[in-house]
Amino acid sequence: MTSRGTILVLGVLLVAGCGNRDEHPADEGHGSDRSTPPSTIEVDAGHVEGRVTLSSERQALGGIVSQPARTRTVEPSLDLPGTVESTTQGRAVVTPPVAGRVVSITVTLGDSVRRGQTLAMIESAELAGTWSSIADAERGRDAATAALAEARSEESLANAKLAFAKASLARQRELATAGAFSQAPLQQAQIELSDAQSELLSVQQEQASHAEVVRRLESLYRDGIVSRADLEAARLELQQDVIRLERAGARIANAKATYDRERLIAGRGLLNARELQAAEAEVRSATLEVERARARNRAAAASLSNAARAVANAREVYRANTGGAGASVGRVALTAPISGIVTHLDVTRGQAVDRTQALLEVENLASVWVTAMVPERDASRVQSGAAVEVSAAALKGGPLRGVVQVVGSRIEPKSRGIPIRCLVADSGGRLKPGMFATVRLAVGRGREVLAVSASSIVAESGRSFVFVQNGELFMKTEVSLGERTGDAVEVRSGISLGDRIVTKGTLVLVSELKKDELKGHDH
Repeated sequence: MTSRGTILVLGVLLVAGCGNRDEHPADEGHGSDRSTPPSTIEVDAGHVEGRVTLSSERQALGGIVSQPARTRTVEPSLDLPGTVESTTQGRAVVTPPVAGRVVSITVTLGDSVRRGQTLAMIESAELAGTWSSIADAERGRDAATAALAEARSEESLANAKLAFAKASLARQRELATAGAFSQAPLQQAQIELSDAQSELLSVQQEQASHAEVVRRLESLYRDGIVSRADLEAARLELQQDVIRLERAGARIANAKATYDRERLIAGRGLLNARELQAAEAEVRSATLEVERARARNRAAAASLSNAARAVANAREVYRANTGGAGASVGRVALTAPISGIVTHLDVTRGQAVDRTQALLEVENLASVWVTAMVPERDASRVQSGAAVEVSAAALKGGPLRGVVQVVGSRIEPKSRGIPIRCLVADSGGRLKPGMFATVRLAVGRGREVLAVSASSIVAESGRSFVFVQNGELFMKTEVSLGERTGDAVEVRSGISLGDRIVTKGTLVLVSELKKDELKGHDH
């Protein structure tokens, strides 16, 4: 009690003491006269009761409040000492997936974090090497992919050439079977001859034009209108025309000779075996090219498959080294496995760390376990799923509700009790790991009984009493108590339904009794 509370109680007692000197009403219940002391103690078969008389003014000054005794629903329950613990989902230890050096820390002790939030960044030479292996494997895969595409393209081209060669051979064979002859060489020779003649005519026309230009420039040169360089350039172009003219004449001669030869072959009715042989040779060449292209295609496909496996293996090694966390080249981010509060931080910037080192701990106290021990005699009364109320000295706002989730299968040898684990799902962080708590466990069905408020009970020497009010008279009455649910306590005997029971100010009444007892001893 605080000093202010002590002073208030002493003041109340002084005022009450002064009032007792003037007021001595008769005790209607027992027929006492005015000579009877204001407070007496009677003993009858073990039953103790005392009387205190207070005026309404002194009752108000002492803060005395009474209520009628009534029936309430109470449930049999057990009050068990318990300990608060983190749930398996509510606590997470963060360890580095790879050895390295801490380059940054983004949280401090006590910070609230969300799941997936980056807590720290680690730089690792091992991780950088693994990343380099991935890059090398991917380059090999890309090269194998390009080689396979090229091999497939070559195979397609080879197949097209083979198909064309086979078609040409079939056509040549059809012509040979029908007794026809290939006119293609003769037609080609005739076309070549026509082209040569056209070229000669074109060169001759250009030569005549260039000769006219030279004659005009010579006249202008003599008159001093153009330079000698312009004249020499024109003469050079004319000389080139002469050379082209000679070449065109030679081409006409060769084309004419070829044309005469092909016309002679066609005119004699000879089979152009040369074309047939060439077509057969082209088919053989195309077939070999297709086979080579298919071999390259198979080799490229095998190389691509090996390269893809190499990439997958390198990435698997990288994932193993990072533990699946977000990572960049040579660096890996440590992220929060759960949302909660950073409750442990054992790392500094620049520190070298290894895989087994616990760097941070994150706890989410939205839900907690409360472990309690049920006595062996009550073990059969506990079932999984039973509702509980959890209270603690540091818990404000009243008890929290929970549920029994785990009932132990063995009796603990030391405590001779069975452990139970209760889940409090909405603790809101008010229950901390390691905190001592009281678990109220319902072990039976509710029933209607006569009950009073827990604040009405006065405990003395292992016995329980209440104060029954009758106007200005307060009688201290011993009661036998039963089950307790929340603030309601079952009263099995001692009072009746409707009796007005003091719920507040019992301390003042107890003090009055003690004071009157001391006065009685003085007389």
